Formats: sequence, C-alpha cells, structure tokens
Amino acid sequence: MNFDANLQRDAQGKLFIPGSQRADGSWRPNKYVKEGYVPQDEVDSYRSKGKIFAEGVKAVGVPGYNGPAKQEERLTNADLSSKSKMSKNQKKRQKKKEKKNTDEFQIEEVTDQITEKVADLKVSSETDQTPLMWRKRRKPC
Repeated sequence: MNFDANLQRDAQGKLFIPGSQRADGSWRPNKYVKEGYVPQDEVDSYRSKGKIFAEGVKAVGVPGYNGPAKQEERLTNADLSSKSKMSKNQKKRQKKKEKKNTDEFQIEEVTDQITEKVADLKVSSETDQTPLMWRKRRKPC
C-alpha cells in the first residue's frame, strides 16, 4: 500500500492526512505529518542485533563446520579413551573406574577362596549345640 497517495498539501505546503467521516456522520480532523512520515502499520517490527545475527547464523550454519566428516576422519572410541586427549577429570574418572574393576576382581577371588575353605570344614559333634541364651553362665572365681 502506497501511503503517499493519501497525503495532501495545504495552502502553506504542509503535509496532512485528510480527515475521514465517522460512522455517526461526524468528521475526524486533518492529521498533520512531517516529510518522510511512515504510518505505524507499515513500519517493520523491531529486530535486535542479536536476532539479526542469529538469523544470519541459521542461514550460514555453525561457524567453523565444514560438513560431515569422512569415515576415516571420525574419531573411534579408542581414540576418545586415549589419555592424551582426555581432560584432567576424565583421566581421574578413568583411573578410578579401572581401580574399581580390579578391586571387584580381587574381591571375587577372595570370596571364592573363602567359600572353598568353608566347604572343607567339618562341624565336630563335641561342641555344644545349645543356644547361648540357654547355657548357664559360669561365675568367674
């Protein structure tokens, strides 16, 4: 819509928007405007610098991204676990994990040895089988 078609000049050369007739029949007064006036309906909505930049990034893509990597260039899990590429905390966690695995293995070995020894034990019939609470206490001399 070309708004300049609605603008008029009065006898003194000032620009104005001519008044219009209301539904009840009365007239609105003329509205004087400056040169270069653009009505509010035709003004674009405000866009911040950040929003403009974000739209530009979407069009370009992620800065520094050159497309999908070739199969040979992709990192394998072995490369990721190498200590040279790990951060300090990742190295610490990896070391803790390895220690935990070795500890669990040692615990399993010890429990197997204990169960074998317990299985070899025989209960003698000479020991008193009565519960402790039923046994009489002996008074020390």
